[in-house]
Amino acid sequence: MLQNQISILFYLIFILYSSLGFFSLFLNKKERLNQVFFWLCMSYAIWTFAFAISNSLSDLQNVLIWRRIAALGWGSAFSLMLHFILILTENHKVLRSAKIRVAIYLPAAITISVFALVPDLANAQYNLIQTPAGWGNIPINNGWDIFYNVYFLSFSLITLGILFKWYRTSPDRQKQQQAFWLMLAFSVAIALGTASEMLVNNMLAVKIPSVAPILILIPVLAFAYDIRKYKLMVPVMAAKKVKLSEILSHDARLALFRAMAIIFLLMSVLNLGHFFLYPTALWQVILVCTVNLALGLAIYSLPYSGLSTANQDQILTMMMAAVIPLALFKPVDNLANTVWAVPLIFLMTTIIFKRRKMFVILTVVTLISGLIIWLTKPDQWVHIGTADYLARLFICVVAIHLAGYTNRIYITRLKENDRQVGFQKMISQVTTHFVSVSASNFDEKVRDLLKTSGEFTHSDRVYAGQYSEETGSFRCIDEWLAEDQFPSVQQDGKAQTLDYPWFSQKLLNNELVYVASKDDLTAEEKPEKERMAAEGIESLLLIPIQSREKTIGYLGFEQIQKNKSWRIDDPELLRVLANILADALGKIENEKEMHCRAYYDGLTGLPNRVLFQERLEKSITAATISGDSLGVIFVDIDGFKEVNDAMGHDWGDHLLNRIGRRLSESLRDCDSMARFGGDEFLILVSQLTDERKLAEVADRVMSVFQLPVSLGEQEFYISGSGGIAVFPEDGETVQSLIKHADLAMYEAKKNGKGQVAFCSEAMKKGVREKMILSNSLHRALERQEFFLDYQPIIEAQRLQIRGFEALLRWAHPELGVVSPAIFIPFAEQNGLMAAIGEWVLMTACAQNKSWQEHGFQPLPVSVNLSVEQFRSDLTAMVKNCLEQTGLDPRYLELEITETIAMEESHDVIQTLHQLKALGVSISIDDFGTEFSSLSRIKDLPVDHIKIDRPFIRGIGVNPKDESIIAVMIHLAKKLGLQVIAEGVETEAQLRFLREKGCDAVQGYYCGRPAAAFAWVNNC
Repeated sequence: MLQNQISILFYLIFILYSSLGFFSLFLNKKERLNQVFFWLCMSYAIWTFAFAISNSLSDLQNVLIWRRIAALGWGSAFSLMLHFILILTENHKVLRSAKIRVAIYLPAAITISVFALVPDLANAQYNLIQTPAGWGNIPINNGWDIFYNVYFLSFSLITLGILFKWYRTSPDRQKQQQAFWLMLAFSVAIALGTASEMLVNNMLAVKIPSVAPILILIPVLAFAYDIRKYKLMVPVMAAKKVKLSEILSHDARLALFRAMAIIFLLMSVLNLGHFFLYPTALWQVILVCTVNLALGLAIYSLPYSGLSTANQDQILTMMMAAVIPLALFKPVDNLANTVWAVPLIFLMTTIIFKRRKMFVILTVVTLISGLIIWLTKPDQWVHIGTADYLARLFICVVAIHLAGYTNRIYITRLKENDRQVGFQKMISQVTTHFVSVSASNFDEKVRDLLKTSGEFTHSDRVYAGQYSEETGSFRCIDEWLAEDQFPSVQQDGKAQTLDYPWFSQKLLNNELVYVASKDDLTAEEKPEKERMAAEGIESLLLIPIQSREKTIGYLGFEQIQKNKSWRIDDPELLRVLANILADALGKIENEKEMHCRAYYDGLTGLPNRVLFQERLEKSITAATISGDSLGVIFVDIDGFKEVNDAMGHDWGDHLLNRIGRRLSESLRDCDSMARFGGDEFLILVSQLTDERKLAEVADRVMSVFQLPVSLGEQEFYISGSGGIAVFPEDGETVQSLIKHADLAMYEAKKNGKGQVAFCSEAMKKGVREKMILSNSLHRALERQEFFLDYQPIIEAQRLQIRGFEALLRWAHPELGVVSPAIFIPFAEQNGLMAAIGEWVLMTACAQNKSWQEHGFQPLPVSVNLSVEQFRSDLTAMVKNCLEQTGLDPRYLELEITETIAMEESHDVIQTLHQLKALGVSISIDDFGTEFSSLSRIKDLPVDHIKIDRPFIRGIGVNPKDESIIAVMIHLAKKLGLQVIAEGVETEAQLRFLREKGCDAVQGYYCGRPAAAFAWVNNC
């Protein structure tokens, strides 16, 4: 008797493992944690099922067979357990390694092979003895036993170690508690299991059957507790729409299948109870129970199978049709007076499904089965005992439950239909109200919508919110409250921010946020849960409002009272309200758009010229009365045409938009601006007491050009020029102020890009500054303030110095070293470039000659020529420098810009030929930056071309730049020209240029500019 009781205990635990595995899997079939836990439960289920059968047998050979089947479970259990714990503790990096996965499952494969699959080897591993409680195993203690002991002990300890590390390192308090309970449960199970399996039967005289699968129940139940308490393996909440003609909703269908599965599970348990009243072979009873359990699990799995509802119902029909004859034919001796009611219960079930074929099939099967029983056994005598009464009560309970469930389903469906009708009426009412919506009555219409929808949905609070792109947040703008509820909009009129970051992101993604209960929120949504708890919110529904595929606001529904049900089954239906609001907003936007077209620029959204002039007129009137001053700043973007031509008009519009936004953000609240036209902006600076305030505003305005503007994959540093006119000094009318600001802007442009100038004193100050700079340039030669640095030019292939470029510098006594880019334009404007250029040429030639006289290798030195030098007798000046210094013309290279090379002037071409006749070399500097003409270059006396820095910087970054460089080098070779690359700063650039056949390179990677004496040791 004890032996059978232990077997039944094993079987009940088998039912528990199987049910828990299927339940966990179907919470989320795609989640890896659920999948591994399912297989772990299946390994325990195989283990306990095989033990339940083997423990009930008396034949050693059959026991041995089922013991080997059990090895399929316990042999893989510890590998699966470790794998499961690794996933649970988020050790995903470890599991990515194929070697680790092999190491986890290789011991399991060996154990299963030795103890289960290889017959002779497996049979030799068992030393079975029969005890009053069932079959036990005395360890043989051979090599394979030791291997298994090492396997399960090591994996168990590793599992405990991982859990302990998780407990110590996890910052999440809930995860620490999970780790603690699992660690405690595993420790107890491992300790008791080790004692029972390795010590008791091996060392004590008392022999017991294996109880390890019972002990494993401890950590499994601990994890089931964690699933319940900490909401592990959260189910996937997928909205399932059901046709109105269907009786069963999605949730009701799941509940029905779950109930049917439980009934089959209870039938399995009742069969076990039947064994005690009518003893028979226990293994046969267990097999019958297993069939019932398998049917129950199969029915439970159907809604999660992915099959259509019709296919699921067909499979269920076949299952019930198969069960009817089995239920009627088998228990003819014992339960014939009760099981006849089973088909009737199935027939009652078909009422809910609304499947006529299901009803017909089950009816036919029932009648045929009953007819066969009548024909085969027309007379039966049955004994009614305890089991019969229990069975009758069980069937009555099932029938009562089914009848009540059917009644509840029909009532629920009728209520759903009523709600659908009510919802349609509500939508019709709201739509009618919003037909006449306008900007003036929009707020009133919104309040009516909130009230109507709140009353229909049984909400405690309904509110509308708006999204601000400036702040990147949602703000509540209006709300409706049920009785005895407190407002969320503050009493001072300021809107309350929707302080739910996770929810806000979902709204921006056009996702509906539905929280049936705040307790359902996960750890990832902890801030939202705490916020809801602080505000006393039990349920929450947020619906995004979209316009032109962008979220512009939301509708919110809240329930404060606990256990209060929403009067809507599918929250998605409420999107209709959001769409109504979106349409209303669209209508109002059209009204605003007409106003914007008249007074605002269509590209930037800034006020246009008309609105600016109206505002300026009003400001002049106000300033005349108050005695204050005001200013007008005229801003023009420098080089906008070049950007527009290079990038296209779309990117040019993008640039205007960005600059306009930055300018607007730099202003004070009392100031305003407008796009005047093209790339010009006007700024009105009012409420001025002195010009210092105006200068501060101007500085802020011009500072917006210090940041780059991204156009596509490129960054552009755009400068702007500004002109300032002051009321009343520079004009007392709108037109005069704008005109004088425009004049000041053009004066600022003459000073260079990125300048700002006042109409009066600022211009004079600019003129004085130019005079000072011009005077300093005149005296710079006299004071010997100029000096030359020399930068080496390196042969690309041999990496040897082939020459130098002379670079002009100005050591200003007050400003320090001044770049030629600053003072050369002034020198050209003042006619000083010829004298400075002659000094540079004479100094470079003399230095080169000095190097040669000191015995250094003769190398050419290149000197840049200005366009102004071509307007004088340049050939005579070069010839004079060569004669005075005694430098061989072969060692002088003259660099001209691409603009000079492309000049159509006959004088320029003639001068170049004359210079070439002297024996000097001629290079085109910055090649590729202007509008080059190869047909023209081939006719010029040019020896070298120098590829400009922007192309070199593109090496390794921009394939187009690399292609252009390769083409330049190839064409230059075809034309018999040598190529020099400027601005080489990396080894990768040098390597690319060498591969493409570039002759020489120049840049910081090869050598920085330095004084002449610094290169003595290198020449």
